[in-house]
Amino acid sequence: MILSELLKSIEVVSTEHTETNLNIEKIAYHSDEAAAHTLFVCILGYQTDGHNYAQAAVENGATALVVERVLETVSVPQFVVKDTRKALAALSDCFLSHPSHALSVFGVTGTNGKTSITYMTDAIFKAHRLKTGLIGTVMIKVDEKVEPSSLTTPESLDLQHYLAEMREAEVSHVSMEVSSSALDLKRVASVDFDVVAFTNINKDHIELHGSFDAYYKAKASLVRNAPKDSVAILNIDQPLLEKLKSETEAFVVTFGVENDTGDVSVSDINMDSGRPSFTVMIRNPIRTLEGEIIAPQSFNIDLAIPGFHSIHNALTAIIVGCVNGIPVSVIKKGIEQFNGVERRFHILYDDDFMIVDDLFLNENNIESSMQALQNLSYKSIHVVHAIRGNNGPALNKENAEKMAHWFSKLNIHRVTLTISQSHVKKKDQVAAEELDAFLSVMAAEHIAVDFYDELCDALAFSLDLVAPGDILLITGARGMDYGAKTILELLMKKKTNVKTEAISEVLDDKMVGMDDMMIVE
Repeated sequence: MILSELLKSIEVVSTEHTETNLNIEKIAYHSDEAAAHTLFVCILGYQTDGHNYAQAAVENGATALVVERVLETVSVPQFVVKDTRKALAALSDCFLSHPSHALSVFGVTGTNGKTSITYMTDAIFKAHRLKTGLIGTVMIKVDEKVEPSSLTTPESLDLQHYLAEMREAEVSHVSMEVSSSALDLKRVASVDFDVVAFTNINKDHIELHGSFDAYYKAKASLVRNAPKDSVAILNIDQPLLEKLKSETEAFVVTFGVENDTGDVSVSDINMDSGRPSFTVMIRNPIRTLEGEIIAPQSFNIDLAIPGFHSIHNALTAIIVGCVNGIPVSVIKKGIEQFNGVERRFHILYDDDFMIVDDLFLNENNIESSMQALQNLSYKSIHVVHAIRGNNGPALNKENAEKMAHWFSKLNIHRVTLTISQSHVKKKDQVAAEELDAFLSVMAAEHIAVDFYDELCDALAFSLDLVAPGDILLITGARGMDYGAKTILELLMKKKTNVKTEAISEVLDDKMVGMDDMMIVE
């Protein structure tokens, strides 16, 4: 593409060494990716500045730069913009011929539940025999092709390449997790969303934004900037989200579980089996993306996954199906056949005892997961927790306090802790003050601790304690990513008469933590 045409997609405020009649064959934001005929965009991150790598990009063949400030020592044409991240998104979208315009794109933001919701919507889309794409924390899926993810929401250039790949594969419907950092860093700035959802918010990830207000503003931008012809879904059980109804041009659909004044609500909730059943009530007419009207009606849902929080996730996915014009009978089939997402209260094994894997990412996540656990049948609960490094003593203390609160309610007097020393990257290793913060809470609450440096040792110790009728709960962000694979392999080695075929099926479907390498740097 000729550079002058590409530059029409952004607002250039000044130039240096102007030459626009250049053939651009590639866009890059990493200097190592630059080659001949490359337009290099100098983006700013939380910790790095792409302007520092502009000279390296030119040495690798870059023929022009998009910058926020002129670089006097670099002699190639430079085009100055106010925000290179926004420019990268627009340039990538233009260079790849606007791939999201050819797709029906659903984007969801929220502190918790994004992954589960996108998997649920994907299940509904597939039940309608649609070709689907999935972008999120666990994986990138293009129809049946999958690869592990490195970011919840990819950088804008990479994201546009994935969307272009989906377009070429004739995917029609895409479900995407949209993180607050992705919104703050303009990664989705040029994505043409058809449906957006804001489902919940709490104080996790505030450290990236500086304040709760900034965190909320970043997440709210997905709804505030939604196109006029799109649909915005809001969970009005959270008052902060309800007020966004008047702050978007999108057609708004509201829902609630506790708050029954929204367009969609629920009744007849039954948690007797630990897996929710409930009645969905569409209280007000809902407009589909094609302009058709869904009349008020009600229908029953029986989820295969546990937890009261799953009702909120399911309602979001059900509404996405509705506004995409999918029949209720198909939506019901897709959501009821959904069996969960790895690392999200994922039942790894369920026979004479149960093994459950969960992130325990923050207080809300812990609350939801322990409520789900409370509704299951069990004799004793054994917990193995991998303390999260690079999280700070304060947040680790808060998580420990929330866990201790629930340990008391569920008669748990002992916990096995690990820092997963050989299974986390250097930046995610647990600092002494983070470990002390966690241990101090356990000591204050008189909860006995069995501590292990290594994940495998902690899991092996706890597995020996499990008896028929018990639940083994393995938890923790990052440090427990290898936990499911490790515990299931230990299970086959240490226990007799286990369901090896069921275990193999779980392992075959997993992506997180499935390589054999220790990943310490």
